[in-house]
Amino acid sequence: MSAPAKSPSLIVGIDLGTTHTVVAWAERDADPGAIRVFSIPQLVTATEIEARPLLPSLLYAPLPGEAPADPFGDAPFAIGEHARRRGGEIPGRLVASAKSWLCHPAVDRTAPILPWGAAEEAAALPRVSPLDASARILAHVRRTWDDAFPERPLAAQEVVLTVPASFDEVARELTVEAARRAGLSVRLLEEPQAAFYDFMRLAGAEGLDALLDRSGGEAMVLVCDVGGGTTDLSLIRVARGAGAAKDNPEVSRVAVGHHLLLGGDNMDLALAHLCEPRLVGAGEKLDPARFGQLVLACRAAKERLLAGGASSGGAAPSPPDDAPVTVLSHGARLVGGALTTRLGRDEVEGVVLDGFFPDAPRDARPQRGRSGLVAFGLPYERDVAITRHVAWFFARHAPEARGPTALLLNGGVFRARRVAERLARVVERWGGPPLDLLPHADPDLAVARGAVAYGLALAGRGVRIEGGAARGYYVGLEPPAGGGPRPAVCVVPRGAKEGSVHAAAGRTFALVVGRPVRFDLFASDDARVDRAGDLVPLEDDRFEALPPIAVAFDAGDAARAATGKQAEVRVQIEGELTAIGTLDLACVEVDAAAPRRFRLAFQLREDGRGARAAEAEGGAPAERAQARPHAAAAPGGKRLDEAREAIERVFGKGRPDVAPREAKNLVRELERVLGERATWTTETARALLDTLVPSARSRRRSADHERVFWSLAGYCLRPGFGDAGDPARVAALAPLFAERLAFPQEARSWQQFWIAWRRIAGGLDEPLQVAIRDLADPFLAPAEQRLKKPKGVKPEALDDLLELCASLERVPAGRRSELGAWILERTWTDRDARLWAAIGRLGARVPAYASVHHVVSPAAAERWIDHLLREKWHELPSAAPAAVQLARRTGDRARDVSDRVRGEVERRLVKVGAPEAWVNAVREVVAVEESERAAFFGEGLPVGLRLVSE
Repeated sequence: MSAPAKSPSLIVGIDLGTTHTVVAWAERDADPGAIRVFSIPQLVTATEIEARPLLPSLLYAPLPGEAPADPFGDAPFAIGEHARRRGGEIPGRLVASAKSWLCHPAVDRTAPILPWGAAEEAAALPRVSPLDASARILAHVRRTWDDAFPERPLAAQEVVLTVPASFDEVARELTVEAARRAGLSVRLLEEPQAAFYDFMRLAGAEGLDALLDRSGGEAMVLVCDVGGGTTDLSLIRVARGAGAAKDNPEVSRVAVGHHLLLGGDNMDLALAHLCEPRLVGAGEKLDPARFGQLVLACRAAKERLLAGGASSGGAAPSPPDDAPVTVLSHGARLVGGALTTRLGRDEVEGVVLDGFFPDAPRDARPQRGRSGLVAFGLPYERDVAITRHVAWFFARHAPEARGPTALLLNGGVFRARRVAERLARVVERWGGPPLDLLPHADPDLAVARGAVAYGLALAGRGVRIEGGAARGYYVGLEPPAGGGPRPAVCVVPRGAKEGSVHAAAGRTFALVVGRPVRFDLFASDDARVDRAGDLVPLEDDRFEALPPIAVAFDAGDAARAATGKQAEVRVQIEGELTAIGTLDLACVEVDAAAPRRFRLAFQLREDGRGARAAEAEGGAPAERAQARPHAAAAPGGKRLDEAREAIERVFGKGRPDVAPREAKNLVRELERVLGERATWTTETARALLDTLVPSARSRRRSADHERVFWSLAGYCLRPGFGDAGDPARVAALAPLFAERLAFPQEARSWQQFWIAWRRIAGGLDEPLQVAIRDLADPFLAPAEQRLKKPKGVKPEALDDLLELCASLERVPAGRRSELGAWILERTWTDRDARLWAAIGRLGARVPAYASVHHVVSPAAAERWIDHLLREKWHELPSAAPAAVQLARRTGDRARDVSDRVRGEVERRLVKVGAPEAWVNAVREVVAVEESERAAFFGEGLPVGLRLVSE
């Protein structure tokens, strides 16, 4: 019999920061003043170990033969201070800002995409996903903790892990998953709250009482936490308790700001852009790996120059007047093997103060320019003026107040006295009450210590911040038949308490079971509070779309027997903000003796198909597909039944009354019944496919059956994603690729086979796309490659096969570059415009559907552009569109071609009279238009399905 599990004896707070990771702890029965910081053992050189309070949140992949010590089981990476040092010396081998990548929806955050911008040819370089990078850092913490406290393993303690208050539900779920992979069960806490818990811990009861005295009995505290990757804003209300509790202050979180990918990383980038011309000369640029070194060097200089003199007082030494910034050379071409310049303290303060903390009146709004400061693939906030974001946040959530009564600053940038004073002065100029700038201790440690104070408060040892859910959550409903705003029902109201279940009272819904369904979710941080069950119109300025939930619930044997393939059950929607800080939604059956609970789970794996927030803020959008409710009616009615019957007649069980010509004329018959194919809605097309696929074996009855099957299957499932059931549909079709054709002598059947897979390419995963290339390459490669052709395969319609392969965006970038080189060779003797169209697709800087880490290297794109510029564009209609795809500006140095090449393309586009929108796409960062994205698929998308960028 196993021993009973011991109750946690410690409370441990972990600040998994963008720049550093910090761990604090205390006994469960300790006072808040007894919180201690755990010094984390880490490599500081290749052989030396030292325990330090700050663990740099960095992973470094050692060079072959470097072989540093691995006492913590971190291989194939080094984590911590040694990683920071070596990453600054060796370009392209450092994983940084993993936390920022966790909230980037335009990439697959579970795919090994880091280090970002690593060369395609670096096949031996270890790569890691943002999720696993975070998990590795937490695993290092767990192992070192367990070595230090073998009798109190970390997994057995109560662990509080902090996250930005603005993290959306997917980013929070990914953070919890990272902790789970590290062997930890955690509770989440918003970082601004943690900072305020630390303030309350230091201030004590007397300090809070003094704050209330200065504020007239009630204080509205604006918390501004500027971390390495994000700026987090919160409003916290502090008031005296009522009645017998008047000596115990009431503290509640009133509001949380929008997610702002804006922080110390942006400042480092701005300084790097300032230093770059000094190092390489005006008009020249460092390659992405060495620019990454420059950013790290600027970060180190900034931290030295802004250290000390913090507004919290203390005897910190004065920072130096300037600091060196050095980037090591790739070779001995440069004197001393390095590039060096210096940054002055006045320069750094000027960039930070004027660029990030300019004066901003209370009615200021963030600017919505076309381009922003972008690097390393991350879509940083377009307007870097933190003060404008602060003003907008406060005006939205405290419309009746001129300003807060107190300001709490957290984050390393506020160590600089001038920066803290600048923000305080900006807020004071709003004309509110006298501003109380609250003292803060070491900002690097405050969040972790505050997480422990929060755990102690839960145990009754300290004041707890109330407030519940920072946002209200809503489920979108069908739009009204007569038009008007789409309604939504509130399922979790803003301010909901942790662990409290909320039911949409008085609202009963019919839930379809037995087939995939989709739930559109929305969040709002509007000051207005709706109750669970309230119906509200979806207004763009109030609501933010969350990743939709697609799920198929089992109907049960009885329901299937009674109704066939699907059924409906009557349900109520319940929502809960869980104790660990995540959102839990479920549909609960009503009027049932044993009600079933259908849980709705967020889709954590996003790869561009489900990305809801693109890179639009950073300039390179990764659109998602979504249904347009007002344009697409649910399948049903006599006409659809008649169309299904036509499919069943041709592909169902053999019937003697079916003439051979019915297979040949099936598509024409469907258009007679339903109207032209271009008018079929997404739901109609998918309903036809669902009728067709179960009879897939019948395609082998004749050449006409096979050709029509693939024509109809590809058309009805295009572009392979966008409907809740599409992953299951693609999975049903995927095994058929290996079977190829039963009538391989039919060229038209091969054509429809290739076209079908091209049409649904957006829904195919990487292994299937690679399998398609494995089959196709021997027929597309130049003869001198001598690739062995598979036995018994003699495909026809190779031009359509080429178009298919050019559309496979999830094939590894190296193989896509290889295909581009093969096609380029053909252009020397073949004037077919489709060849350059294919090259444009292969080298596009912005994928149509895949994660942006699949983009081919800028070097490959530049080689292709060099040849394209030699062509006679007036004779090639595909030349200009291909040039735009290859040279489009994204703002990501790891994807963009050089300024020189882009300038040549821009001039050529102007010369041939290309549309102004094409010229702008090369000249500056602009969002991809829906028409451009749809053009990738070669035909119109289904009615009711459109690609959008938000």
